[in-house]
Amino acid sequence: MAVRRFSHFINGADAPPAGGRYLASEDPATGQPWAEIAQGDAADAGAAIQSAHAAFAERGWGALPGAERAAMLTTLADLLEARWEELVEAEIRDNGKRIVEVRAQFSGLHSWFRPFAKAAATLEDQTMSPTLPGVTCTSRKVPFGVVVAITPWNSPLMIAAWKLAPALAAGNTVVVKPSELASASTILFARIAAEVLPPGVLNVVTGFGHEVGEALVRHPLARKVSFTGSEIGGSKVAGAAASGPLPVTLELGGKSPQVVFADADLTATLNGIAAGIFASNGQSCVAGSRLIVQRAVHEEVVSALVATANCLQPGDPMDPATQIAPLANAPHRDKVMGMIETAKAEGATCVAGGTRMLQTERPDACYVAPTIFTGVTPDMTLWQREVFGPVLAVTAFDTEEEAATLANASDYGLAAGVWTNDPAKGQRMADRIEAGTVYINHYRSVDPAVPIGGMKKSGYGRELGPDALADYQQTKAIWVGTAPMPNPFPPADRRPT
Repeated sequence: MAVRRFSHFINGADAPPAGGRYLASEDPATGQPWAEIAQGDAADAGAAIQSAHAAFAERGWGALPGAERAAMLTTLADLLEARWEELVEAEIRDNGKRIVEVRAQFSGLHSWFRPFAKAAATLEDQTMSPTLPGVTCTSRKVPFGVVVAITPWNSPLMIAAWKLAPALAAGNTVVVKPSELASASTILFARIAAEVLPPGVLNVVTGFGHEVGEALVRHPLARKVSFTGSEIGGSKVAGAAASGPLPVTLELGGKSPQVVFADADLTATLNGIAAGIFASNGQSCVAGSRLIVQRAVHEEVVSALVATANCLQPGDPMDPATQIAPLANAPHRDKVMGMIETAKAEGATCVAGGTRMLQTERPDACYVAPTIFTGVTPDMTLWQREVFGPVLAVTAFDTEEEAATLANASDYGLAAGVWTNDPAKGQRMADRIEAGTVYINHYRSVDPAVPIGGMKKSGYGRELGPDALADYQQTKAIWVGTAPMPNPFPPADRRPT
């Protein structure tokens, strides 16, 4: 296969990098280069920001009536619904996700845009009720201007859509900086979007975060930042944005617990646990990577999960029959294997996996076996640190109080699952668990109508849901005098100095 080249996308067209440099993107299923991605720098970041600013301020995207933006976003949704398959292969070649998962994500790309287009068409001023006589007041939502959206490598295009839909609907223009490890699908998406959106409304700049991302966040014309990625990356982005200062939405890592009570429907529970940790190879910020099982069913649950893990078959991620695809890149594969070795050294018991896969057939590929550890305690690295791989840490509990304590024994708070046939118990646990999303007898779903975001070190702000549009807007109060303004210095107050 010939190596493909992807440049930046600025002002409605492909734009070669100012420095002429490109990065190799390796297919994690083979370990071989399949594409070259533009390696941007501060000059490229500046060009993209200037393009977005011109589209917002000079060409009037921010001043368009909401109904006009809505019409364009609806047309974009129509295009995506018809042409999403054009985007599938690029994402798989970049990050190795199974084709059945990418197809499921991309066939619904249009669905992220439609509700926000509808919301844009219905934006209205709100009448306030000031207590002062002789005035009225309205509250108006206005866009920030140029939004910088930084996306990760695990689901780059879907997460970009989560940010773009409300940001564009609110009247902002956007510069997307995808991960240098998975940029191609976002570039292809921008080319499709340019058939609908005016030039400069959506720009994409690729390259290393410390070169391009920081330059974007620190640019004086940037007005808002939305970041999805690691806790370390989020801290750096927040620090750079603070120099602005710029408002930031951070959706960071997780170490999500799944709590299983003895009264749960174990068939549904086992399906949910497997989906939460082995689908997408655990490369999901809401991956259910800590399994907390009531002691009465601990052995039964673990035995069933081990059987599942041991029978999942690796293969080409482009093959719909493949059950285990590679991890997204070689450095991440090595990190995951290192954490597996650390877990063994700290005394956890590996009852499934713990090794690389297909090393003979594909020695440079990034396959890691679905892995399960039992006897994991809260002081262990595997309990506290995000692996972002197909590695499950299991421990037992006896009481509901102990389950809640174990679930909260983490610095993260992105998601959690609770499995029980007692609705009251499920609600009690949902109230007690410190997480932005709690699933009861279900796991890992997302929807445009439902907010997603974290507590504690999993970030702040929310993607999607009713707050998402407001998160990309500022509030302006407009006062109108309905009576003559009184003289602040009546004659009686005018005394000689």
